[in-house]
Amino acid sequence: MELPALADAFAALLAAEQGEPSPATAPPWPGTAKAAPHDSGTLPAAPVATDVLVEEIMARILERLSDQVVRETVAEIVSKVAERLVREEIERIKASIK
Repeated sequence: MELPALADAFAALLAAEQGEPSPATAPPWPGTAKAAPHDSGTLPAAPVATDVLVEEIMARILERLSDQVVRETVAEIVSKVAERLVREEIERIKASIK
């Protein structure tokens, strides 16, 4: 089964945390669909999301997002500083020619 898009997963988690009904387009989660019985005739147990598992997943997501935000912020700052230094150098050269 294909996993839902990240945005859909977050929307469903947020709705669940806030006690709201699932979004109308709630993604099907692996293990929640009706499964075929095993050879023994019983359905497999649904996966259990413990607090530890949720915390681990959340920490991994925040780590990835934090890394991305840091990279984007550093790139933006470096670009601005480089542009300012080039402009200052151009002005310095112009001033020395006069």
